[in-house]
Parts: sequence; structure tokens; C-alpha cells
Amino acid sequence: MKTTPFFAAVLLGLFFSGVESLQAQTTLSWSNCIKEASLHNLDLLSAEQSVKAAENSHIASLGQFLPQINLNASLDRNGTGGFNNALEGANYQSTANLSLTAQENLFSGFKDLASVDSSNAQLDLAKAQLDQAKAQLSHDLKTAFYQLLYSQKQIALLQSIADRNKANQDLVEMNFKGGTDNKGSLFQAQAAYQESVYEVDQAKRGLRVAQRQLAQLLGRNQVGSIEATGDFDLPATAPSDPDYTGLTVQTPAHRQSLAQLHLSESQYVSARGNFLPTLAANASLFNGGDSFDSLNNPGWSAGLSLTFPLFTGGRDLFNFKSSEESKLGAEDNLKSSDLKTESSLENAFASYLDALEDTQVQQSFLQAAQTREEIGKAEYLNGLLIFQNWDQLETNLTSQQKSELSSFLNAKTAEANWELTEGKGVIP
Repeated sequence: MKTTPFFAAVLLGLFFSGVESLQAQTTLSWSNCIKEASLHNLDLLSAEQSVKAAENSHIASLGQFLPQINLNASLDRNGTGGFNNALEGANYQSTANLSLTAQENLFSGFKDLASVDSSNAQLDLAKAQLDQAKAQLSHDLKTAFYQLLYSQKQIALLQSIADRNKANQDLVEMNFKGGTDNKGSLFQAQAAYQESVYEVDQAKRGLRVAQRQLAQLLGRNQVGSIEATGDFDLPATAPSDPDYTGLTVQTPAHRQSLAQLHLSESQYVSARGNFLPTLAANASLFNGGDSFDSLNNPGWSAGLSLTFPLFTGGRDLFNFKSSEESKLGAEDNLKSSDLKTESSLENAFASYLDALEDTQVQQSFLQAAQTREEIGKAEYLNGLLIFQNWDQLETNLTSQQKSELSSFLNAKTAEANWELTEGKGVIP
């Protein structure tokens, strides 16, 4: 069988596209994660479906302003006697009726308007909850992605620390054998190396956990081996203080509380409408006869129906009181929610600034620790520094290397918390 150049090119293209797809599944940038989570995260998809359901309910609520038209058909047979001759007996008579009815609600005590307002509030609530779900997903996704990136960098850092501790152990062992150091120094160096090996193994286990957490947020059933690419991108200058009051009214938390207030207000109007009369207009066309084949008795009717509730056992009164209290509670809840949100915004922003500034502090400490360690190691090699003092310098360097890396993760976590409190994020 001959393979034409065209088909060869197609097969080659499919091969490379498959390779690229596989790479996209295992190596992820921050932008890749955003796109995948936006399409496949189950919590986000559920919130989007809730908005669609609320939109349909809102459209359905508008139908009560339109006339209700029904087509009715009935076929009856009645008379006296037993069931044995019910179908053919002379004592039984058949009747058939066909009618077309229309009814229009002219006034319902404003309950129809309240129903539309209620569906509007439910739609606003669903949209606010969707924005909250997006902000939560953005927060969780950013935290998980940079936790995975941190775990990868942590393994590389801890491995370099383990290599340095192994070299230090060999150096101390050589000095011990040469009689210039004691057994306690050797045991301390060996323990330091053993601890660093344990930390590498621990970090590898943590990497697996971080991969699973990110895969879950991406909507993946299979975890696989996921690698995060990129770096801890932090702003060069700290952002300026925002208008917390202005931000508060833009948050999903405020909009949810406001929608709950509107919902309670519509329920209050609806409960109040139970004390008002209702007015409806109706009309019908009908025809009757012995069967549908012989309809010979046409007619029509039209009229108005006015209903005034006099006594319902106190149900309407207490429902009204309940809705009134619910409305007052929703008003207080909105005020309380705004106060809490404004306080949370200021607290989250302060923590974000603290974390950003701490990265610079840790970098300065690391630079100092590296310089001191280099000087101390040279002095120890030349017999100018005892092991205990040199070991303190080594331990301090290890600690500062870990602290610097942790400060980057803390900054991204604080950034994610700030965005969550704002109700914003990276999910479109």
C-alpha cells in the first residue's frame, strides 16, 4: 500500500498534536490552569446551571400577566340501571362537550408583581453566588497552583541543602579522623544530613498531595504527574490603599445580602396582598351534543369575578407578620454583612502588604546568611572557627533559604485571600 505525501503529513500532524496535548496535560502554566478550570471545574459548572435555572424561572413569572387559555373536552354517559347494559341501555344518555376558555387576572393584590420581583431577586442572588463561586475557584486555584510550584522548588532547594550537608559531614569526618574535631561534631553533622534527607522525602510526598489538589480543581478524574511552570510573580511596588467602602458594595457578599433583602420585600408585598380583593375576567366558547360527531348546542359566556377574603383562620395575618419580621431581619443582615466585609477587606489588604514586604526582608536576610556562611566555612577550614559556631552559621543559612521560599508562597496566598475578599479573581 502506497502512502501519499498528503496522508503522511496528516499522520505526522496528528502525532505532534497528540504529543502537544499530552504535554499540555502534564505541564501547566498559570494561564493553562485558568482556561481548564473555567471549562471543567464542577463547582463552577453547578453555579452556572443555577443561574440558567433562575433565568428560566424569571421568564416563567412573566407569564402570569398573559391570559390563560385552555381547551377542554369531555365525554360523559349517565343514567340508571346496572353496569351490564351501561354502554347500550336506553336508560343511559351520552353527552359530549367541547369548550375554549380564556382567563385574565386583572388585579391580584399586587401579588403578581411581587412574584416577578421575587424571581428577579432570585436571579440576582444566583448571579452573585456565581461570582462568589468564581472568586472562590480563583482563590483555590491560585493557592493550589503556587503550592505545587512551591513544592517543586522546595524539593530542589532541600536537595541542594542535603548535598551541602553531605559535603559538610564529609569535611567534619575528615577533621575528626585528623584529630582537629571531636565525635560530637561528627554526630551533629551526620544528624543534620539525615534530617535533610528526610525533608527531601517529606517534600516529595507533599508534591503528590499538591498535584492531587490541583487536579481536583481542574475537574480531572486522573491525577497523573502534573508539573507547574512559571515563577512567583509579585508586583514590583506595593499597591496603594483602596476605597474599602466603595469596594464593599461591589462584593458578591453585599450583592447576596441585597438580593436576600429584595426577596424578603417581595414576600412582604405578597403577604400583604392576601388582604386585598382579586379581580379576574373570563370568557369561553362551548358546544355540546350526544357525541363529538353531533355537536349542535353552541354557546358562549363572559364575565368578571371579584373575590374578597373575609376570614382565613388568622393564617394571612400571621404570614404577614412573619414576612414583616423577615424583611426587618434582612435589612439588619445587609448592614451587618457590609460592616464585616469592609473590615475583612482592610484586614486582607494589610496582610497582603505585610506578605509582600516580608519577601524583601527574607531576601536581605538570605543574602546576609550566605555571606556569613561563606566566611565562616573558610574560617573553619583554616582552624579559626570552632565547629559549634560554624554549625550555627550553616543552620541559619538553611533556615533562611527555607524562609525566603516560604515568603513567596505566603505572598501569593495572601494575594489570593485579598482577591477572594474582594470577590474578584482570574476566572472570566
